Parts: sequence; C-alpha cells; structure tokens
Amino acid sequence: MQSGVLPGQNNLPRRSLHWEKPEVGQPRVPGSARGYVRLAVMDGKKLPHRICAVSICEGPLVNYKNGRFRKDHLDMRSICGIIPSHIPQTGPSLHSELPELNGTAGGNIVHTFRARSTYCLQTVQWSCGCPIGWGKCYRSESSSQVLKIIVRIWELHPDSRPSFLAYDDACNLLRHIVTQNPNSSWIYSTKLIVDAWHYIGHQAADILCRIWCNPAPTNGSQPDLISVSIDDNGRTHTTRSFNTETAEQLNTWLNGYEAKLRQMSDVNYDFSVHVLMLLYKELVEKRAEKKNEDLAEEFWDKVESTDQFPM
Repeated sequence: MQSGVLPGQNNLPRRSLHWEKPEVGQPRVPGSARGYVRLAVMDGKKLPHRICAVSICEGPLVNYKNGRFRKDHLDMRSICGIIPSHIPQTGPSLHSELPELNGTAGGNIVHTFRARSTYCLQTVQWSCGCPIGWGKCYRSESSSQVLKIIVRIWELHPDSRPSFLAYDDACNLLRHIVTQNPNSSWIYSTKLIVDAWHYIGHQAADILCRIWCNPAPTNGSQPDLISVSIDDNGRTHTTRSFNTETAEQLNTWLNGYEAKLRQMSDVNYDFSVHVLMLLYKELVEKRAEKKNEDLAEEFWDKVESTDQFPM
C-alpha cells in the first residue's frame, strides 16, 4: 500500500483551528486555559492507475503502454487468459464484454486480457482544506485499508491525531477498529463522525452510527461540533462548527488531472499526486490570506510558548 504524508502537516495546523475543548479524558477546571479541537476530513476518489492483471497482485506493470503484467507474471502472456483454466485464484472479477463460458456469464469470468486498476485514491485533509496525506486502496475502499492509511499518516505523530475525523463510512470504520482491537488508541484519541452530506443517507436504525458518529448531535454531547449564531433578524440558530465536505471539494479539483494520472506508471502517479497535494495546500493558504482568515503571528507566539498547547 502506497501512501504519502505532506511535510509539516502533523504539527499544530495553522488556519485549521476552529473550536476549543478540554483535554481528552480530563474534566476542565473553570477559568483554565483550553486546548484546540482539530477536525480532519477523509474521502475516497476514483482516481486510478493501472496495475497487474492478476487479481491477487498489486504490482506495477512492466509496460504501461500496452502491457498487462508485472515482471513476476510475464510468463502468463502465453497462457490462456481465462483464470479458472490454468490457475485457481480468488478476488473481484473484472467486468468485460465476454461471451458466456460453460454456463458462466461473460461479465463474471475472471481473466487477464487487460490490466486492472487501483480502486481509489484516499485523501485526508484538515477541515480548512489543507491536505494532510493520502493513500491508495487497491481492491475496494475497505475499512481495513482505510485504517492502514490513517495509521500510516499519523504513526510518527500519534499526539497530533485529530480530535474528530469525518468520513462517509465512519460508522463501519469504527466497527472495524473496535472489532479488531478494542483497545486501539484511535478509539481514545479521535471521534469518528460521518460527514454531514452522507449522514443523511445512513439508516436511522443504525444505533452505532446515530449515537457515536452523528456530525451534529443536538443533545449537547458534542458541543465542539455545534456553534450558535445570530442572524440579521436577531434570531438564534445552531450551525456546524466545521466544514465536513472539504475532501469532496479537493476531489472535485482533482478531476482536472484524472485523464493524465490514469495513464501514468505507479511511480509517476505517486509523485504527481504528492505534488498536486502541495499545490492545493498553497491555494488554500492564499485563499485564507485573501479573506483575512489566517491567524496573526502574535497568536502563534502565544501558542508555541504555552504548555497548554502541546505541539
């Protein structure tokens, strides 16, 4: 699994601090200084590159012009491309226009007639839009692969994990973490929530999702996710404190590069994605400066000199 972490993004992120809360697991003393809540947003984007045609292989192609196999599987070029006819394998089938074979529909036949593609690009960024890191899912956007990506991004900076992580399938990711390791540090460091757009479509009967992954609970259980605002008529409204759709906005921006990335080798793809993330980071910073949303240096001098705000 390939992934990337943008330099400096696991430190206290400027322009991504939106709210305050007490230290996790400790009651707040009235009048004491408070820390800052950080929310990261994650999403998968169908932005693939080609890989070996063998269904259990994630290796790069030897020939990206018209090749189908990685180096270790080149001997399969002279063997029948219908997988069951020469080698037993398991894995997702490739849907293609093939005739029926021995009662099996053509679209269900596993074959090596063409190279496969990675499943998606997984992007992670702060709620302000600043990218943090990325990773690739090869067969599906499974919870196990997604967990490996976020573990990789924060493995060298466990104390800098976000207070909240918004993800369209956060409830199943939480189930996976609890099932695999009930004592996982992610359970105690980060609250997984479903982003506001996808939460609408989640089943109301899913108790775990409704109780633990609600992006804007109104029962007061997560005051860091809710802000109170007053409109021009003096009426009070509750609003979400964070933008949980920043990953969708980044993915829309990436659409312009999809055609080029699809034809690249794995090395060129990884390099290009990392560069695009850095370029997008610069765009986010310029937009914040233009809107005067960046924080003054005096603020950061105070933060960096206070023990209440660990880096």
